[in-house]
Amino acid sequence: MKKLLMLLLFALPLSVMSQVLVSYNKASDTDFTAYKTFQVYKLEVNDTIQFEPQREGLNLLITEINKQMELRGYQKVKENPDLLINVGVVITKEQQTRETDLRDAPAYIGQRNYHWESEEIVVGTYIAGSVILDIVDTGADEMIWQAVSKGVLAEKKREKNKKKIAKGVEKLFKKYPVKAK
Repeated sequence: MKKLLMLLLFALPLSVMSQVLVSYNKASDTDFTAYKTFQVYKLEVNDTIQFEPQREGLNLLITEINKQMELRGYQKVKENPDLLINVGVVITKEQQTRETDLRDAPAYIGQRNYHWESEEIVVGTYIAGSVILDIVDTGADEMIWQAVSKGVLAEKKREKNKKKIAKGVEKLFKKYPVKAK
């Protein structure tokens, strides 16, 4: 019973962290149907050395963004687009911790100068990824829509990451003002 309880205590935070969190920001008076063309403008990666093995994931991310824009009736062009899509990727190695408390203190304290204090103990590590999409009106040179997605990447599980990227991009565009056809 105790082992089951410990398993649940450690599995619950991991299952919560694996969810994709998304937030949106939109210019209030923009007519998104007036735009016809787009181009992925720039991709920024905060740690290229760490991300280099994930180059396949990066290419899939761009492909999925293109797919979502084309589903909404936009045409990808190389020059003079109506919309520029600026993509930012942040990948960090995170630690899951728990805090010790008085229940973790030894039951017997035999020394007069004994000192015990609460501390953070690392119980696991994981890789977290964030994608920031800024869609910019090239004529007005201002951002008209932004979406941010955060989630956990599966180390060494490319197929699982491919599915997460596809689902994540789909969620990024879920509240885009022009619905997919």
